[in-house]
Amino acid sequence: MARIWKRRAVKDACRLAWHRITAADIDRIRQELTARYEVATVNRALAALRRVLRFAWREGSLPYETYLRLSDVEPVRGEALPRGRALQPAELEALYGACAQDVKPSGRRDGLVIGLLHASGLRAAEAAGLQLEDVVNANLGELLVTGKGGFGACASLGAAAPLLGAWLAIRGDDPGPLLLQVRATGKIAPAGLCPRALFQVVRKRALEAGLRRTTAHDLRRTYATELLRAGNDHLLVARALRHHDVRSLRSYDRRPAEEIAAAQRAAIHVPASARSGGRNP
Repeated sequence: MARIWKRRAVKDACRLAWHRITAADIDRIRQELTARYEVATVNRALAALRRVLRFAWREGSLPYETYLRLSDVEPVRGEALPRGRALQPAELEALYGACAQDVKPSGRRDGLVIGLLHASGLRAAEAAGLQLEDVVNANLGELLVTGKGGFGACASLGAAAPLLGAWLAIRGDDPGPLLLQVRATGKIAPAGLCPRALFQVVRKRALEAGLRRTTAHDLRRTYATELLRAGNDHLLVARALRHHDVRSLRSYDRRPAEEIAAAQRAAIHVPASARSGGRNP
C-alpha cells in the first residue's frame, strides 16, 4: 500500500507522513489494489489504512474533519472464488489410514493431528498451541482451545477421541505441548510442533494416501461442510468453528451445486398447475 502511494519502494512504511495522504491518493490506492488482489485482501488493506488514519488523528497530526473525510472509503464489493475443498468420506478413510499404518510414534501423533483438524475443526495454530493441561477429558476427547483474539472454547474430538488416548499412551504425562516432535529414530522430543509443522504433516500423509492437493485448512472446511450437511443451523456451526461473525461461515461451505439442487427439489413445493406449464391437466 505504501509502495502504491509513493510509486516507489518504501523501506519503512511506519516513517511515512500518513497525515499528508489525500483523497485522490486513497482512490488511486483502492483502484490499484482492486486490479491486483482479491476482494478480501483489498478490504483488509483498506481497513489497515483506516486504522492508520485514526492513529494520525489521535496523535493530533490529522484534523478530525479530514480524518472523517479520508476514512470514508467504500470497501470493495464482490466475492472471491472459493479456495480449498472438502474431503470425501473415502479420502478421509485413506488419510486416517495412512497414519494408522505407521507403527512409529509419529503415526499416532499424526493421526491425532488429522483428528484435531478434521473431527474438532481446529485451526492449525489452535492445534499447535494445545498444552497437555488443556485436555479436559481424554476418554471423551474434550479439550480447551484458545482461538483468535484469545477466544476460549471447549472442543471435542467426538468419534476420534481414541486417537487422543493412543497418543497420550506413548507421549506420557509430562507437562508441555500436547503435540510433540518425533525424531527420525522414533524418540519423542520435548519440543512442540509449530503450525507450519502441522501443514507438513497433512501434506505428507495426504501424499501417502494418494490424495490430490490437500491442506490443513481443507480439513477444517470438511468439518464445517459435514456439520452443515447434517442439517445443523448456521449459528451452531459458526460457534463450533469459533467464529465471531456467522457470515464468515459462507467461505467454509463446500457443498456442491448438485447437492443444493437436490435439496431444493426435495424441499420446495411447486403446485401441479405450475409443473404443467400453467395448462389445465
